[in-house]
Amino acid sequence: MGITVLRGRTAKEISEDELRLLICAYDKVCIDIGTGDGKNIYRKAKNDKETFYIGLDPVKENMEETAVKIAKKPEKGGVENTLLVVSTAENLPPELYGIADYITVLFPWGVLLEGIVKPEEEFIAALRKAAKPRAKFEFITTYSANCEENMMETRNMPELSTEYFNGEYKDRLSQYGLTVQNVELFDNEYVKSFDSKWARRLAFGRKRDFYRITGTTG
Repeated sequence: MGITVLRGRTAKEISEDELRLLICAYDKVCIDIGTGDGKNIYRKAKNDKETFYIGLDPVKENMEETAVKIAKKPEKGGVENTLLVVSTAENLPPELYGIADYITVLFPWGVLLEGIVKPEEEFIAALRKAAKPRAKFEFITTYSANCEENMMETRNMPELSTEYFNGEYKDRLSQYGLTVQNVELFDNEYVKSFDSKWARRLAFGRKRDFYRITGTTG
């Protein structure tokens, strides 16, 4: 078996050896789980030539526009240090095990939001599988009873606060081998610097709190 990636609008499989060949020339690897349209890591890759960026999302169609840009020649905006992978977090391809220096989950929604915020073992286990020892992680998340009351009730979501992330949440993550080092609170202005359609929808929508949680894996 291989890992399913996008080459332009075409999905194809590459082997673990092919993946290793792609990333071996770079100092670091960043895996962005739930990458959405992939625009954010595309921008990062253009500005950071020392890191190889891998975006992971189960919806192929959402990533196609960015995949086309990535595949172009460098002089026309293409980048060589980015790969878009079609997969869910909970079914992380074994080819991605143990390669990440940095893991991001930015503005998750649905089952991914639930898996990260509660947190649920299968999602946190996937992060640990992808990570190198002492890899760094970054989560940015948001929701509130003012904006997402139905979602919170349906999914039985906890109320977000710095106290929650520094207390119960931090303790739960430590049981899974992740160490929370910092919890920061931001407003909509902070999120306007992110490129994805979903991030910009949140940033330019109703006023809300955004929580950024950073730390290291075991």
